[in-house]
Amino acid sequence: MQSIHPLTAALAVLFAASGGSALAQDDHAHAGFCAPTTKATPVLSTSDFDGDGTVTRNDIRLLRQQVRTGQYIAFFERNADHVLDRKDIAIATAEAGAKSTELDRQLAAAYRATKAYRNIRAAIRAGFVPWTPSFHGHGTHWVQVPQKGSLGYAFDPGAPEGLNYDARGRLWAVFYYSGPSPTRLNGEKYPPGDSYVPNLHAFGEGFAGDTDVWHHHNGVCFTGLNYEHPTLDARKLTFRQGLSPKECLPASAIAKGLPVAPDVKWTPQFHMLHAWIYELNRCGTFADADPDLATRSPLLESTMPKEGGDPQAPHPAYPFAGGTLCAWLSELGQTPASCAQRK
Repeated sequence: MQSIHPLTAALAVLFAASGGSALAQDDHAHAGFCAPTTKATPVLSTSDFDGDGTVTRNDIRLLRQQVRTGQYIAFFERNADHVLDRKDIAIATAEAGAKSTELDRQLAAAYRATKAYRNIRAAIRAGFVPWTPSFHGHGTHWVQVPQKGSLGYAFDPGAPEGLNYDARGRLWAVFYYSGPSPTRLNGEKYPPGDSYVPNLHAFGEGFAGDTDVWHHHNGVCFTGLNYEHPTLDARKLTFRQGLSPKECLPASAIAKGLPVAPDVKWTPQFHMLHAWIYELNRCGTFADADPDLATRSPLLESTMPKEGGDPQAPHPAYPFAGGTLCAWLSELGQTPASCAQRK
């Protein structure tokens, strides 16, 4: 990957920009925040912070170290009071010998893999760049550029594709993505280069249990997103939803049959899952959004298509039914076999 802005200048731009511009809502109700009276619960069911399967002295040592730093991390919460202190240590001590769940161990893997990215400079060095502007409930999404092999299908708890930061560069959550691999301007796929099958997603794949509810975005149009020469200024990015390729892409890209242009990307559909392991989310560890994050930024609904009057409904001109998605893809000359079989 070619070099991006110098780190110091880039961070100055980032923090100035992260108040955010509007970003389109998908047909999933992101802004349907939980009730204000909803009580937060701990991220883990027991204090197995190192993810070895059992609460041991090492786990208590890790918690003590975190308490001493004075830096809050939701992953270490034991009483969900938004403070790490002796009360949490007492609970962890009482849990010594307890066995953790598979979900606990998966969340521990997510934490170990991303804890360095609490320092946003480390995330930039690892290849993460802004993917969306800031909006209420999400802050700014950062994603690892596809040269790193991200944006594929395989679910790995210890390898989230993205990060959610607030205006101060504070990490709140990680997120996972399942969807098409981006296409280079010469038509080649980035790694992993999997062939995308529209409307098919292995929802059984993900964290253990049934609390990780994935949400989806349809007909998404990114502008300002250039993987070859990425920007660190989120103000240069937009994200719109419910558009066909012809509504999103320049005619030159359509003529080449490419789903990308230098700074414009279109995708028929992708799926996402947030895991709020750095700031405690009262709506749940896998909630779609956190009502306390980026409260001054616009809601996703603010740029939803207005036809039909229901911001949670699919774009009425392009519903994902009756082969319409196939028609979208055919605009690019990329109609998959599954679409041909519907005729």
